[in-house]
Amino acid sequence: MDKILEAVVMSSYPNNVKQGLVRRVIEASKQPMDSEQCWSMLELCTKLYLVGDTKYKREIGKEVLEVYGHYHPEEFEEFFNVRFLLSLLQEGYGPLGKRSHYVLDYIQLGLQFVLESPSANSIFSLLRIEVLRKVCERPGPKQCAKISKLLSQHPQCIPTGKHQVLFCQQLIRCIGQFQCVSEGEEDIMEFLEHVNKVSGLLQRIWRTQTSAILPSLKELFTIISSTAPSNALASVVQFVPLELMDGVIRNLTNDDSISDVQMMMAIGRMIDWVSWPLGKNIDKWIIALLKGLAAVKKFSILIEVTLSKIEKVFSKLLYPIVREGALSVLQYMLLSFQHSHEAFHLLLPHIPRLVASLKKEDSNSATSSLEQLAELIHCMFFRFSGFPDLYEPVLEAIKALPIPNEDRIKHLLGQNAWTSQKNELACFYPRLASKSETGKIGLINLGNTCYMNSIIQSLFMGNSQPLMTKLQWLFAFLEHTSCPASWPPWFTPGAQQDCSEYLKYLLDRLHEEEKTGKRIYQKLKESSLMSQAVEHHYLNKTLIEKMFGGKMMTKIRCLKCLNVSSREEAFTDLSLAFPPPDRHIHGPGSASVLPVEEIDPLSRDAVGAESTKDPILASGEQASAPKDSRSVPDLINYFLNVLPCRTAEKVAELTEGPHYLILTLLRFSFDPRTMKRKKILDNVSIPVVLKLPVLGRGGPGSSFVSVVYDLCSVVVHSGISSESGHYYCYSRECTDAVPHGQLRDGAPKPASDKQLDFEIQWYLFNDTRVSFSSFESVSNVTSFFPKDTAYVLFYRQRPGTQSCPLHEAVAEAGHLHGEPSLNKDLMEAISKDNILYLQVRCPLAACWTRTDDSSSGGCSPAAGGGGSGSFHGLVF
Repeated sequence: MDKILEAVVMSSYPNNVKQGLVRRVIEASKQPMDSEQCWSMLELCTKLYLVGDTKYKREIGKEVLEVYGHYHPEEFEEFFNVRFLLSLLQEGYGPLGKRSHYVLDYIQLGLQFVLESPSANSIFSLLRIEVLRKVCERPGPKQCAKISKLLSQHPQCIPTGKHQVLFCQQLIRCIGQFQCVSEGEEDIMEFLEHVNKVSGLLQRIWRTQTSAILPSLKELFTIISSTAPSNALASVVQFVPLELMDGVIRNLTNDDSISDVQMMMAIGRMIDWVSWPLGKNIDKWIIALLKGLAAVKKFSILIEVTLSKIEKVFSKLLYPIVREGALSVLQYMLLSFQHSHEAFHLLLPHIPRLVASLKKEDSNSATSSLEQLAELIHCMFFRFSGFPDLYEPVLEAIKALPIPNEDRIKHLLGQNAWTSQKNELACFYPRLASKSETGKIGLINLGNTCYMNSIIQSLFMGNSQPLMTKLQWLFAFLEHTSCPASWPPWFTPGAQQDCSEYLKYLLDRLHEEEKTGKRIYQKLKESSLMSQAVEHHYLNKTLIEKMFGGKMMTKIRCLKCLNVSSREEAFTDLSLAFPPPDRHIHGPGSASVLPVEEIDPLSRDAVGAESTKDPILASGEQASAPKDSRSVPDLINYFLNVLPCRTAEKVAELTEGPHYLILTLLRFSFDPRTMKRKKILDNVSIPVVLKLPVLGRGGPGSSFVSVVYDLCSVVVHSGISSESGHYYCYSRECTDAVPHGQLRDGAPKPASDKQLDFEIQWYLFNDTRVSFSSFESVSNVTSFFPKDTAYVLFYRQRPGTQSCPLHEAVAEAGHLHGEPSLNKDLMEAISKDNILYLQVRCPLAACWTRTDDSSSGGCSPAAGGGGSGSFHGLVF
């Protein structure tokens, strides 16, 4: 009968004819026959099934085998013996030992007919050994899937005891080598099916033998921490019971035998798993491991992994199949990375494109993700304020999406922050970066020192060489003195401070230091440009008085006796309060204030009410101003104007304008209703050119003159409280050259002061980040970001607008001497520092360096911003 069947199968008859003949052979096979005939038929069917070159031949072989296994069980059991199976598994089939891809299918087919036979246990024992040997040979996904199918249907063949743990470990290593070689959709789906079958076998084993889980996970960690395995390993993690998560993470993060490099590689590979489709709980395991590393203060690993992987995680939001898990991981990575803006700024170039793509998709998944993403972005805006130039495109992209309230933002930031003291992060930032394209140098935030950085940058951009020399001397004194460095009583390291208070402290300290007798303007003293009278006046003043000092006459008139008392006092800055809401506000460019004449003590008229001279206005020019907004001239006029009360009236006059005018807007006030300090968020328009009324020097009958000041710097406070937030500043070059619109002889050019904005380059200084900006950005920052408001303004007196020998001498000295050269000691120190910088940068460019052993972490201290990264697709 076997000859007949073989002839039919090998014939050239049509398939329908062959099928009819085969049916007759199969029906005949159900009848009793001798053992020899059964063996012949079983050998033929085995040959057809294992080495048949067509699917038709294999199907015939399978069908006949099933008939003989059912109707001739004794002969089938005798044929399907241990020795035969061992030969198939180890040597292959036939005289040439051909390794058929269908051996495992053949064995699975035959096992169902020998389960109750006496030889069953021997077969199971053989297969337990052979499947372990097979997986040690690292078969591909298709063969591993066949092994998994065999063992899932016949769990008696699963290795036991120590061999079971070894089998799981070797199977995981097989999965780690799986690769999808084709990009076709059908091939990808088949690959995913194979992977799920293999990982499903591990789940089956772990359910019955939980003791095999931890050794399996240890092997998994070994693989991902030392090699570059397949992302198919993500399918294994989804079957690990979540109740084991805490223990597993605790063991990993506290294992001293695991190096930081291994841990970094492992967590990096796990984050890559967010691209694995159909995986469950992968994001939970990734977040749990990140939290575990934070708990044991492995911040260097967290920082490096976040910065290297966050763009890739962000790109997965484009794919609905992995979007949910990727968004969870992204949320934790950003909300926990609160010591620096660097991670968030890496995403800024990609956010508008992603938002546009999600809006276009218009699905429930996309809508939900957009809302969560917008919430996350607003949290980052709140945490890392002060980058209006970078945030404007992102703000425009998400302007139509809901904005979370402040309580929600604070809750998210507080819930996800790494549980550590900020100073523990100080040694991990900033990365060594190239010098800014602006040619300017940023200042590292040493722990909420943005208030200090903003003031120092503003002073530096003022280009006052004498002041910089004095600062240089002071810093050298603090560095080399044998006394311990001193801090003002109100200063707490690592805590936010008020930049205006710091500025007052700095100027006062410089003033007091110079009063001890240290003179640094000896060259000006020797200059023939100054007369003896000017020299005497000049040397009797300290540097701070010369550069920032002004004078103001305050007059108070009693409403009962009508006496007027006056007092002249010096100032280094003007603190401008905001008028009450019901106070009349003049236009944004000017305000009316009458000059105060000499007051007759017996006069019954109001102070200054009968002035006969034309009023001189505090006024200014700016690019634009919102309607009904307050302006800097408004606040100055409110400061100078008559302040009536029940018993007296007060008026102030400027009698000497400073070389540098510092204006502080008093934005912080105490609210008796809430018993808290609050911030006044009113938008104030800032004139680029300010005209200040100053009383002339000709005596009691002198008139007011308008002294012109050019805007140099604007320090911005971002936040809602004086105890929190962030400081940054806008500055421009303030040179001693002839200003715009004026020739050396004083003749004006036919151009408006408004063009000053377009002719002078502005810069944005935000700690270590320095970027190009414009006066338009300065003017509109509060419009885009309501919590970012101008706080301290620096104006520089335009040469020639006030007849002052001191100012003329200082300006002329600046033209004459130009840029000063550094002394030898400073040059050597800078040279050594540059050499050290290059030595550290070259071999360790990808590592973190510590810049201050005693510094503490702070808000947005690290360099960064921008960055470009390609979007990555799904990885199999």
